[in-house]
Amino acid sequence: MKAWVKRDGELRLCDVPDPVAGADELLIRVGAVSLNRGEIRTVARAAEGTIPGWDVAGTVVATPLNRNGPGEGARVASVLRGGGWAELATVPVAQAALVPDEVDLEVAATLPIAALTVVRAFDVAGRLLGKRLLVTGGSGGVGQFAIQLGAIAGAHVCAVSARQSEHEHLKGLGAAEIVASIDDAGGSFDLVLESVGGPSLAKAVELVARGGVVVTIGNSSERDTTLNARDIYSKGAARIYGLLIFEEIESRRIGARELAQLMDLVRTGRLRAPVAVRRSWTELPETISELERRVFAGKAVLQVA
Repeated sequence: MKAWVKRDGELRLCDVPDPVAGADELLIRVGAVSLNRGEIRTVARAAEGTIPGWDVAGTVVATPLNRNGPGEGARVASVLRGGGWAELATVPVAQAALVPDEVDLEVAATLPIAALTVVRAFDVAGRLLGKRLLVTGGSGGVGQFAIQLGAIAGAHVCAVSARQSEHEHLKGLGAAEIVASIDDAGGSFDLVLESVGGPSLAKAVELVARGGVVVTIGNSSERDTTLNARDIYSKGAARIYGLLIFEEIESRRIGARELAQLMDLVRTGRLRAPVAVRRSWTELPETISELERRVFAGKAVLQVA
């Protein structure tokens, strides 16, 4: 099979042996992958010979010997620790969710990392009906899912986005307020979903309500954060929760069941995947470059052929 492999310090499309599925794994023919900033950064630190790729959607070509999970021909999506940027991939049965017939594989591939991160953040915060939610990085893939799912949950959603051209679109997704900078956000918030890091995270701690929670999911600014401890202990049970989706899945706090529920929201039209770019996977290097330079908002999806 062909796969994108780290060789001589860069990604190359190479011929490699087909993967062999374990006892509780499906072998799938990958139809689509979506890109995440986090996985792009891990490529630089990855060992030679690594096949990256976290988000996959495809068709089952071989089932486990115990016959657990979907059968051959079933369409599934999943989160992987790696190995997704390939024509074939192995997927743990426990992490595979069926893709409904009405949902494209390209759309399904956007859900595992980004949308599951949002669902788990909401679980941490508890009931959101009537609560105030602040979403940094509102124009990104996670941000657009958070706006929609927050509105569905009955929250008053304030989104932070420096992309003025995206503001009307974000309102259409359910944002009640949109600000260009977190410094412009007014009031306090029961949940802050924070992905920027640096001073943005410090401001999020200032803005969190008494008893609220800041869920930090990334550091796209690559900057250090300086906090005033008073901003935490003066707010009673307010807290900061660091969310790494792989740890959440491996600890069974979230998984295939929630991914299937997200698929159903897409199937019924209640949730829209923020697909900004659809390309062939042969255009991976160019797409990574554009993602790093923030050329587009939303998710990039690559079709594997």
